[in-house]
Amino acid sequence: MNWFLDMNLIVYYSLEMGHPLEEKARLFLKKKGNSKFFLCEYIQKENLPRWLKRQEEILRMFNASVSGQQIGESEIYLFGKDKIFLNRLILMHKNSKDKEKFKLNINKIFSFVNIKSKLFLEKYIDKFVIPIKDIHFELFSSLNTYLQNISDAKTIASGIQEHQGNKLTLITADKKDWTKELIEEVHNDIVLSKKYVSLPKVEYLQNFN
Repeated sequence: MNWFLDMNLIVYYSLEMGHPLEEKARLFLKKKGNSKFFLCEYIQKENLPRWLKRQEEILRMFNASVSGQQIGESEIYLFGKDKIFLNRLILMHKNSKDKEKFKLNINKIFSFVNIKSKLFLEKYIDKFVIPIKDIHFELFSSLNTYLQNISDAKTIASGIQEHQGNKLTLITADKKDWTKELIEEVHNDIVLSKKYVSLPKVEYLQNFN
């Protein structure tokens, strides 16, 4: 079986913060067997490096805050969910009994993120597919009209394109945006429906046992 992986599988593998889907991600990887794992070059070369930069910034701001410094504005752009994560870490530190131990543990977890994400790519990914320059703009644009999320639109477009030559299933933890209904919107466009006759299925990490 061919699987096309979403970015969140790398996140759950690399950043061990006790999220219940981390165990699901490890189980999915453990049961890889003879399956092939595909990852788009957009994630490999753009999305993942940007995510890693944001984790570095989150850690910098966390350390500054818990050391009593004014953290001010982020040096790089952080998404809303990044700021929520940062604030949650700061609050957890505030409520911890051993604050120094908590700080050390957070720094230890973050110190392995780059290593683990690199290991993920080397150990589990069989093929990097769809060069960024080859992402079909009309397909991307159609998806992004509904998603309003450039990253997801580029990733899903890459999956649909690769599916035309290698039948695959998309795997994600994003039940909100990565839906069957979204992908089937492609067939509501006359031109795209002729170019992308076959569309991939979507499976969710939450349902993996």
